[in-house]
Amino acid sequence: MIRLSVMYPTSSGSTFDWDYYLTPHLALAKKLLSPFGLLRIEIDRGLGALPPRTPPHFHAVGHLFFSSMADFERAIAETAQDLIADQRKYFSAESIVQVSEVVTQ
Repeated sequence: MIRLSVMYPTSSGSTFDWDYYLTPHLALAKKLLSPFGLLRIEIDRGLGALPPRTPPHFHAVGHLFFSSMADFERAIAETAQDLIADQRKYFSAESIVQVSEVVTQ
């Protein structure tokens, strides 16, 4: 299984619109990616870091799961431009992206 993680850092002055992210953007991601094998989406909201009471390093981390690298590559080739353009509506900085193989669940 392949996981795309999109991380939204809490860099100085960055803003993150949770309402937009959880409603219009999430709906757009599902609509665009489902035809290309999207299995599920998980979203983490940053609460803190270590040591305790340290502010989080990320506003959010979105995880998108695909069965195979081929599915993921097709999905990104067809939809990345639209998803990146929409990102500007809810996040004021640059996201960090990582593609991973899920080796255990």
